[in-house]
Amino acid sequence: MSFKDLFDNEKFLCRGMLIVLITGIIIRLVLGYLFDYNNDVTAWTMTIANIDSGTGLYGVAGFYYPPVWGYMLGLFGEIIEHLGVDSLGDFFTDLIFMMELYEEPSTSTPTFNFAISMFLFIGDFLCALTVYWIIDQLTQDKKKAKMGFALYFLGINVFVISMMGAMFDSFSALMILLSVCLLIKGKDMMAGGMFTFAVMTKAFPVFLIFLLVAYLIKKDREHCVKRITFAAVGAIVALVILLIPEMMTGTVMDVFSFVLSRADGSNALGLLDKLLSYGIMIVYPAIIILEIILAAYFVKHNTENVEQSLLLFMLLATAIIFINPGTPQYLIMLMPFTIISFLLFDNRLKIPLIMLMIGSSMAHLTHFSSDMVAIVMYDGLISFDTWKTLYDINLGPDHITHIIIENVGLITQYIATLLAGYYALDTIGIISKLKKKLDSEEKPEETDKTI
Repeated sequence: MSFKDLFDNEKFLCRGMLIVLITGIIIRLVLGYLFDYNNDVTAWTMTIANIDSGTGLYGVAGFYYPPVWGYMLGLFGEIIEHLGVDSLGDFFTDLIFMMELYEEPSTSTPTFNFAISMFLFIGDFLCALTVYWIIDQLTQDKKKAKMGFALYFLGINVFVISMMGAMFDSFSALMILLSVCLLIKGKDMMAGGMFTFAVMTKAFPVFLIFLLVAYLIKKDREHCVKRITFAAVGAIVALVILLIPEMMTGTVMDVFSFVLSRADGSNALGLLDKLLSYGIMIVYPAIIILEIILAAYFVKHNTENVEQSLLLFMLLATAIIFINPGTPQYLIMLMPFTIISFLLFDNRLKIPLIMLMIGSSMAHLTHFSSDMVAIVMYDGLISFDTWKTLYDINLGPDHITHIIIENVGLITQYIATLLAGYYALDTIGIISKLKKKLDSEEKPEETDKTI
């Protein structure tokens, strides 16, 4: 029996979906308790503490993202406070050696780590559910839709980034997907507002604005100005609402620190950071130009189904963003569009999809020993001496294996990004047009030689 045969074309909770849900939940329960990337989780505990003390998100250094995730952490802090979960971590002198690799010598409790993992699980589930909805709406094929849900919900890199890395990129991917859904349903003002939320969660979706505007022009040329205006109003209103707390504290410019703090080079890690240290003045303008060209091509592109074409073009537009190599968590945004395009348009996309899962997971898992600090220091599930030996092998002075595996993972995910972009170009028809143009230019030259 194949993976596809587990699903039927009827109700949502078929046998296959129950297997997917139970498997995904069990894996998350285990990983959520045993692992959490100490540096980021410590930052989340500090952010919650700052909010509780009244200093806000940016009053004290430590939170370097747009505000949406910070506000979500504030909500999360309120929830766990009522549940009696302590959000404060402890400093351990035995962990001071970790500062040599810029890691925190303090850690939050396993209970807090588990709670934040379950909070991030919501993002994973809703993102997978949105992938399901999009495929179902565009194809009326529930079997394909269920496969889309399963591929995201059981994605190895999704497990690793959310449960072990404690990163919130599924929420970012969710919001840009919801923006697309709302545009497809004609809810332009809500779509604009959701787009602002996506950008104010992680800044990368801002580059997708050109394609989304192009969709409105192509879909409804007669009323496109009205629809774009409604979307813009929604985006501006959402931005003002999100910035009100920072306006009150005079920290509006800190909202953009995520972009500014990454303006000095590549987002890649390790050796790639040196090899691919593009300057922002070169990379971002190049990405903007490519996104504008793609949006213009989309408007002129002949298609029977504008919505389906939009999803394929979204894959290419997202791949263009990561021409500037991203760390594993950033590429979570590429996952939904790769899955949708694989199931709807091009079976070849399974290759970059698998590569993306493996590469991103490899790149993060090289830090697995530092993800185990909480269960060592609080629960003693592993003795400190055993863990320290493992840490030295994994991240110690002679951690050449770690460096090799990390960079192999980063290179693999980058190749996956480029390959996904290439297959999208080919499916759209751009590659074949380029080949025909090159062939037509070569033929006259061959004729001249014959004469």
